[in-house]
Amino acid sequence: MTPTTTLKSLSIRISTDGLSFCVYTPAAEQPYRYERFDVKPVVSMAANLKEALQSVDVLQAQYQRVNVLVSTPMFTTVPTVAFDREHIADTFNFTFCGSTSPSQGTHSVLTEQQHISYNVLRRSGIAIIFGLDRNVYQLLHDDFPRARFYAAASTLIEFFSERSMIGTGRKMYAYIHDQARLQASGINSGMMTLYCFDQGRLLYVNTYNVRGMNDCQYYLLQVWKNLGFDQLDDSLVIVEDTLRPTGGKDDVAHKLGSKLGYFIKQTSVIEPSDTKMNGIPYDLQTLLVCGF
Repeated sequence: MTPTTTLKSLSIRISTDGLSFCVYTPAAEQPYRYERFDVKPVVSMAANLKEALQSVDVLQAQYQRVNVLVSTPMFTTVPTVAFDREHIADTFNFTFCGSTSPSQGTHSVLTEQQHISYNVLRRSGIAIIFGLDRNVYQLLHDDFPRARFYAAASTLIEFFSERSMIGTGRKMYAYIHDQARLQASGINSGMMTLYCFDQGRLLYVNTYNVRGMNDCQYYLLQVWKNLGFDQLDDSLVIVEDTLRPTGGKDDVAHKLGSKLGYFIKQTSVIEPSDTKMNGIPYDLQTLLVCGF
């Protein structure tokens, strides 16, 4: 790799629908350089990543720090008092296979292909255990041996936990992400992760595959009801990743907020706060701005 002193840090985001890269140069007039890499769905993510590592210019430089953000539904939470890093594979296998043995059933084959990692969230008092395709992990580790790996849920739990302590009542954050063009018609699929807090204390987190607003509304209201949230006193906050530069009132988040506003009094949508970060996924923005 060619050394450089101007590029401060590199963040690589890996998700079910693609790869993206963001170079952060604090002293530059435009500090964020963000690029998406169009993956070929007919080949593996590892093959796509290998091509990106060979062809994308920003991946050829040296950086003071490299972050890898993994947007995946395959994560689970463990209280730090019960967390044992020696048994993270057992915990992961039990969560996604129903067994600590990596040799039972179809899902076990999937977990055998995963590199199991973890983040300890000391402010929240939990650890996040998550998986990443072994071949993808190995490619990244070979090129960036000092890279730090984070689950997208880890950065958002810490960020939302702090925000949830502002004001009164419990709060649900609905994050709609990893969709190419998630329309109200539900033709294209995406994911929605729900984060629920009671004054900073995590009550619930889970990711759902969704096809349009009806799915989002169904899962959201089901969790709201099961947790016993109050329609008047508790709050719902919605945020959506969008490929459009500035979003708009016609996006899923605003339409969903308008519909749910009839049922939940305190409903709001997070608007872009920094135009320099337009188009960057919200979980990656959180990592870049808040650090970890």
